[in-house]
Amino acid sequence: MASLPDLVITDPGQLEIIAAAVVAAGRGERVSIVGGFIRDTLLGRPVKDLDLAVEGDAGAFSGALAAKLGATMFVLHQEAGMYRINLAAGAFDQIDVTMVDGTLADDLMRRDFTADAMAAPLTIPELTGNRLAIIDPANGLADTRNLILRAVSPGVFQSDPARLLRGVRLSAELGFAIEPETEKLIAENAALCQNVAGERTREDLVKLFSLPSMDSVVDYLDRLGLLTRIFPELEPSRGVDQPIEHAWDVLGHQFKTVQSLDWVLRRGPWNYAPVEAQKLIPWTKTVQNYFESTVNSGACRTALTRLAALIHDIAKPETKTLAPNGRVRFYGHPGRGAETAVSMLTRLRFSQKEIKFIAAMVELHMRPTQMGPDSIQPTPRAVYRFNRDAGDAAVATLYLSLADHLAARGPTLQLDNFAEHVKIVTYVLSERDRQQAEAPDRLIDGNDLQSRFGLKPGPELGRILEELAEARATGEISTHEEGLELAERLINTAK
Repeated sequence: MASLPDLVITDPGQLEIIAAAVVAAGRGERVSIVGGFIRDTLLGRPVKDLDLAVEGDAGAFSGALAAKLGATMFVLHQEAGMYRINLAAGAFDQIDVTMVDGTLADDLMRRDFTADAMAAPLTIPELTGNRLAIIDPANGLADTRNLILRAVSPGVFQSDPARLLRGVRLSAELGFAIEPETEKLIAENAALCQNVAGERTREDLVKLFSLPSMDSVVDYLDRLGLLTRIFPELEPSRGVDQPIEHAWDVLGHQFKTVQSLDWVLRRGPWNYAPVEAQKLIPWTKTVQNYFESTVNSGACRTALTRLAALIHDIAKPETKTLAPNGRVRFYGHPGRGAETAVSMLTRLRFSQKEIKFIAAMVELHMRPTQMGPDSIQPTPRAVYRFNRDAGDAAVATLYLSLADHLAARGPTLQLDNFAEHVKIVTYVLSERDRQQAEAPDRLIDGNDLQSRFGLKPGPELGRILEELAEARATGEISTHEEGLELAERLINTAK
């Protein structure tokens, strides 16, 4: 194996943990840093995870290192010798330890990409101050310097098809170009990605869709043959024509909606609208924080909204009809699309809250412009019902609707029409804030209705409570007594 210039580590916290690993290997194991730590350190990127390869008893080493760090170690795969150490705080979030099968050189040459096939041994002779010697059997240092992603060998994707999507994700994340032969290998093996466990595909999808900018990522996934293997439900959208006001077919429109959404969210370019159109769109720190925050400690709302943009018209092919005047219609596609989204995202092991968030956007993406007659401000009641139905996805759905408008019209965008759409979104956001600020609590609860009117727990009680909450939010009632009077009218009307 070729010896390369040393890896220089300047972070004191990282050096402390690396020194602890050297001591923990005192029983004879040969331990090496492998994978992304070396690549990212060479690139000057922040690193929060450490991967260690152990020639010897990986379990004993992991236990010793965890004890030395005062951390928790658990088994990922006993037979394969895979362990994880979770760190509560410090230079790394976690340390993954894997037993080397054969020699270190063999292990490195079984890895996916050359930039990940370098190692830095941690045995005491190789650790000098803050410098580690690097070994590089696949010439990964040169590829890292040249920002090239290259498969280590022709069989890497057959050995582990999860590397297909991971390659595109790393390329976009690192700014590496996938070299032509590796692109060819990905395209030839694209069908294998359907054999990958949903959890692993979801992990790379979330990382990919969480990047600062998607740029042309979706088109690239499609060109490599991966996109509709991961989302086979999208394939029927290819080539499906739309009414004349649409600039692209159904699949192309959904691709463009991801791109226009990035522009709406101040994350990327959109060449089909003037700068003044973007200035019309409300953008505050509160909105930015909303999109950057996560749903239930899972994916961030930006990633989930991008996914919704990609699939929001997924049911158009199956709902396509021709009206008597010959015009193409897609009646009911939002609701059918939401059902498809639930099935698809369940297969890919998204959490229930993530699925609910995306499905709500797909089902309601047309609602913002349907809450009232054209150019007429929605009523407070319509805004309340939209927010009730959309839940946490309400704000994301409003911005998705703007992106949908842009991606429908493309180069034929009429700025006046778009400005009217923005005006609706701006009003809904402000009215939503007003309703939440002025009606944070119920005036009447279930106990009030049970004690005053003798209602029993059940659907009728729930219906009246919802009617009262809506009346409170829209300003129809503002006191406890007014609430009781409305409840009585509702009960009498139902008799």
